[in-house]
Amino acid sequence: AKLAVTSPGGSVYPMHIDNPEGLAMGDTRKLTCILYLNPSHQPLDGGELQLVVEKDKIINLTPEGGRLVVFWSDAIPHQVLPTAPNADSSDKSFDRYALTVWIPTDNVGSIHNPDSKFKDLADIVFSS
Repeated sequence: AKLAVTSPGGSVYPMHIDNPEGLAMGDTRKLTCILYLNPSHQPLDGGELQLVVEKDKIINLTPEGGRLVVFWSDAIPHQVLPTAPNADSSDKSFDRYALTVWIPTDNVGSIHNPDSKFKDLADIVFSS
């Protein structure tokens, strides 16, 4: 598990996949579960989670307190957009909190499954 705090002033997490190498690195994470802990989040506070779910389909989710997001750790490219880009970086009231838990699988054949409908997303996103 990880408690991530993204500071105001435009902090980001760049585009990535949580489990990019899978079994080659002994990583059996299959599901990423993120719970947002920001009860007073406002739309202009930024810090959206951006998920690439299809070649031409991107979803942006605000980190509203209580929101739970679950996606495939080994397949879904995602990033955190700028957090409170116009706020002072020392203003802790704009900190963005996200508790992440990764769920592993015993079915190692499901990690980076070549039959997955998401199998080409990483190539599409990271080759551009």
